[in-house]
Amino acid sequence: MKFPTLSALLAACMLSSAAIADDAADFDAALAERYRAVEAAIEARDGARWFRELYDDDIVLAGEGSPAAVRGREALMPVIAEIVRTTRSCTLTPDPARGQSGALGYSFVTYDCAPDDASAPRYQVRALFVWARKAPGWRVVAETYLMGRM
Repeated sequence: MKFPTLSALLAACMLSSAAIADDAADFDAALAERYRAVEAAIEARDGARWFRELYDDDIVLAGEGSPAAVRGREALMPVIAEIVRTTRSCTLTPDPARGQSGALGYSFVTYDCAPDDASAPRYQVRALFVWARKAPGWRVVAETYLMGRM
């Protein structure tokens, strides 16, 4: 009598593990898609597209050198506009440290950027993103950043 119960428990654990693995793979694929969309938006110098592809309207962002947190689309758009004006391209490289549970997740990424001025050196920005699954898909709801590589 105990074996059917044990078998059912093991089967449930295996199904649960498979579902978790599927969620992780879906999360990884969604983030890779977001990162490529941001790279394309920066190269196109389209700040509105960058915001739409990556951020939630209620984003909260803080990092190195910022005197206060930037809150919301209206506050972040001038920052993004200046970056796309002065940056030719960026490559986003994810760090393997990331996780997701339900509708929330986190990831680390390094932006490696080429300034518009070819005589200026490349620069890197490390970011920690907090993601939420929203109606349009995964979007960053909070970010913190530092200059330099991971």
